[in-house]
Amino acid sequence: MKLKWTLDQLYFYLVCFVMLVTVIVGIINLVQAGIDLFLPVPEPDYYARKEIISELYARSTLPAEIIEQELEAQQEFRQVQARKQNLATALSRLLRGAVQLLIAVPVYLYHWRRIPRLT
Repeated sequence: MKLKWTLDQLYFYLVCFVMLVTVIVGIINLVQAGIDLFLPVPEPDYYARKEIISELYARSTLPAEIIEQELEAQQEFRQVQARKQNLATALSRLLRGAVQLLIAVPVYLYHWRRIPRLT
């Protein structure tokens, strides 16, 4: 049995392959976005290192309680910012995956249904 590929068939199969890969990437983006929404990446605790805290105490003329309050406020601010950034990244990835699926699935189905009519 000899395969004879026409240019039209090659085009339609190639488009179907690219759209199938795009659908897979879109699904991966949706799954990763879901994981990011429910299991966000924790913010590292920069101010837990003792050498930074001891250096701040040594250089400052402020009382230790004020330095500790400021460090806690900065750490809380960073955590809130990290949560916002994680949420924005997850929503962006979710939207990207949804758009990929909304574009790729109809294009794939159209081309895949046209292939049998080419012969």
